[in-house]
Amino acid sequence: MQKKSLLALENGYYDFADCFAGNGTVFGEVVFNTAMTGYEEILTDPSYKGQIINFTYPLIGNYGITVENPQSDKIMAEAVIIRELSNIPSNFNSKMDFATYLENSGIIGIHNLDNRSLTKQIRNSGAVKGGITTEHLDPEKFIEMVRNSPSISDVNVFESVIEKEIREYSGNADNNLVIAAIDFGIKRTIIIDLLRYFSKVILIPFSDDLDNKLKNIDFDGIFLSNGPGDPRIVKNIDFINKFAQNNIPVTGICFGHQLIGKAFELEIDKLPFGHHGGNHPVKYIDNGNVYISSQNHNYAINMDSLKSNNDWDLTWLHLYDNTVSGIKHKTLPICSVQFHPEASPGPNDVNNIVFNDFYNLVKNNATKN
Repeated sequence: MQKKSLLALENGYYDFADCFAGNGTVFGEVVFNTAMTGYEEILTDPSYKGQIINFTYPLIGNYGITVENPQSDKIMAEAVIIRELSNIPSNFNSKMDFATYLENSGIIGIHNLDNRSLTKQIRNSGAVKGGITTEHLDPEKFIEMVRNSPSISDVNVFESVIEKEIREYSGNADNNLVIAAIDFGIKRTIIIDLLRYFSKVILIPFSDDLDNKLKNIDFDGIFLSNGPGDPRIVKNIDFINKFAQNNIPVTGICFGHQLIGKAFELEIDKLPFGHHGGNHPVKYIDNGNVYISSQNHNYAINMDSLKSNNDWDLTWLHLYDNTVSGIKHKTLPICSVQFHPEASPGPNDVNNIVFNDFYNLVKNNATKN
């Protein structure tokens, strides 16, 4: 028998639901994701650490869990909200159903609530603190608990998801190019894609003494990964500017893209409700073509800040709200994108463009140096 649960937001909104997995009380930033498929990849994406995911697609669990597509070793989301649970997966590759997957991981999952109304709340109020509980079913008291819960901007969330040790991965690329990938919560598919272009990827967890670690490693380019949390509170990122000034190519995806902006004193804004889904159109300024991208972020480089800085060019434009989706430095070997070219889940429209751009940047500078 499913337990009764209570969902509450810091703005006073609440709703009761049925809890189909996990129990107890959990807090996090509530966001909505519009993807129709890919829930296994979404849940295991380290970028979702500290967040409660509200899936807008009405039926989740249709194809079960394959255990073949995780982007990390475990579920990273704090909790899951869905409209309706599918208990009978239709997929010959399925190893377990959705509810069992969450239950085995100790993750709370709730359904049978008006999550369309919840989505509108987030759209109108912005990404807000929220909580789910099977223990405290008094709405007024629980709303107060939510308001007193920690904010995602209080700590560097990525510190809880990054690797603890430096790791090396060998690729099949026919070159000797080595990439130092700085880990803020990197997805596995990103490593796989980098290995298609480079002979070796050295994954280095970000830390305050990162500069010293990099001194002992030979590499041809720096990659800044995706990750969870607020990029505005991250410190000790002077290495980005320093290596770029020394003609070491630098690129970043999502969180890494935002840190590049921060390192060069571009303003970072928190978006009203973020971009989370696999259907976001972006315009590639270079050729004027429009591509569909996978996105997962609550922050973006401020457009006015970018336009007022003569050192940078806008390379990609998000067409839903005209926010910055990609930048390139005019004189230094730096380029980055806000979206996820590796998808997983989502379309692969922009994959080759983004990784080719970085590969050519690294190759050309390696030849010069």
